[in-house]
Amino acid sequence: MPHPRFAYNALTLRKAYSGVENTIHGFIRAWAAHGPEVLRVYAPVRTPLPVPESSQVDVCAVRLPTSSRLARIVWEHTRLPRRLRQDQAALLHAPAYIAPMASPCPVVLTVHDLHVLTHPDCCTFENRLYYRLFLPRSIRRAAAIIVYSEHIRRIVAARYPEQANRIALIPPGVDPDLAPVSDPARLDAVRAAWRLPGRFILFVGDLAPRKNLPRLLEAFARLIAEQPDRSDLHLVLAGEGGRNRVPMDALCARLGVADRVHALGYVPRADLPALYSLAAVLAFPSLDEGFGLPALEALACGCPVVCTPGGASEICGPAAACCDPLDTASITRALARQLDDPLPRPARAEAGFARLARYAWPTCVAATAALYRDVCARNG
Repeated sequence: MPHPRFAYNALTLRKAYSGVENTIHGFIRAWAAHGPEVLRVYAPVRTPLPVPESSQVDVCAVRLPTSSRLARIVWEHTRLPRRLRQDQAALLHAPAYIAPMASPCPVVLTVHDLHVLTHPDCCTFENRLYYRLFLPRSIRRAAAIIVYSEHIRRIVAARYPEQANRIALIPPGVDPDLAPVSDPARLDAVRAAWRLPGRFILFVGDLAPRKNLPRLLEAFARLIAEQPDRSDLHLVLAGEGGRNRVPMDALCARLGVADRVHALGYVPRADLPALYSLAAVLAFPSLDEGFGLPALEALACGCPVVCTPGGASEICGPAAACCDPLDTASITRALARQLDDPLPRPARAEAGFARLARYAWPTCVAATAALYRDVCARNG
């Protein structure tokens, strides 16, 4: 069998998935179903979700010496170039910001955002150090750059004008398992498993500074204080914090909402459709979002959305209530608008469903494959 021309670095699939990992895994699944030729995928031996194998996906399982992030980074910059030479790869797709500096073949780079440069105070010291060293180099050396939103295309083009004509806007798809859940048994099972309150606002994402959680908590407290009939309303946070987690306990106590805020930690993907379906609204008031996958997932599940200008508002359009992330009163008003909308939820969901046609995995795979072929043609 001849060597596949196209290689794909999926070594980041080594922890509980966040947005980047979910789009990487979703792309591999989509290529397995719709890819026009074989894609060689370098993936860890163990991943939280199985990497699909098919006639169109050739999985090369990589056994790293340790499970640490540093081990993965070292392998990507030292061993991966050697493997690409051995495998005679004509192109490497690096879907998580950084490409190996010594890649022997042209690189297609996916840039999800430039938060480490635009919002460095929201990033860990390690991320600032690593990405500031390798991200600009990766962008400048890339044969093509994929972005998921016009918002990020403009930011990347402004910072790296010499690469502006190499930026391709190719949004990811929404996974087919993300859809409204109406089965009472399934909804009850998820509610019981996570001890969910009866009526709640939902946040999904890392509990990191960029997600603007202190202002969300303040807006939630104000929302309750403004209307006594919201005495049954709670706030549910689904996501991991890690070392960059925003400290919230003291703020919740000061605001008097400690008994109404529920931090679930990481929620497996299988439970997310029911979680979105149970929520009264998704609150996503990030300081900035390159794309905003939870907003897309919420729309797919028929859940109303509050978001901020940027990638998430680009996804949702008029289907969401937009707010100013720096203005607590604006966040409060947007939440109230969604909570108090008299239109029945199924009717409101139609506006969100209409947006989903822009985010189809077969379209993403076809556009990405065409970009691969164009890069190979331009580079001989």
